[in-house]
Amino acid sequence: SGVAALAAGVAVASGRVQFALYHTWTFADRVIVADGGPDLDLLRGDAIGSSGGTSRHQLEAQAGYANNGVGMRLSGNWRSATRVNGGTPGNPQPLEFGSLATLDFRLFADLGQRLELLKKHPWLRGTRVSLVVDNVFNQRQRVTDATGTVPIGYQPGYLDPLGRTVRLSIRKLFF
Repeated sequence: SGVAALAAGVAVASGRVQFALYHTWTFADRVIVADGGPDLDLLRGDAIGSSGGTSRHQLEAQAGYANNGVGMRLSGNWRSATRVNGGTPGNPQPLEFGSLATLDFRLFADLGQRLELLKKHPWLRGTRVSLVVDNVFNQRQRVTDATGTVPIGYQPGYLDPLGRTVRLSIRKLFF
């Protein structure tokens, strides 16, 4: 860390770069609620909550860079659509839970690791400043019935009342 390198004609300070990609592929997800009770298949239309069944595919991607206490991190998540078979056999009322992709951003500075700053302001030792934006693009899952209408209980604001959130935090450790 802190060593300069020459890349494409530009001096670049070294740091730590991190990348990760995860894919979860669910092949089976069954629940038996009680002995002798029905076998609920959460991948094929059954549900045990109000957020739909189990997504067959989920992706998570992360990227980050940090150098001398300053860094950033991006995290993205995606999950495939699900379907819930509601209603009765004589009057089926299926619900479609659309796929959902979100992106989170985090910027931080551990001021105690910045030696030039710490020499001038020793009280900054143990101080960290963070800016966090969750759900950067304010994405919310869309739920529709067989007619394409969003049922009142599944309005996006009910499912995710926060949407995008922005937080600025300052943490100070006292030694």
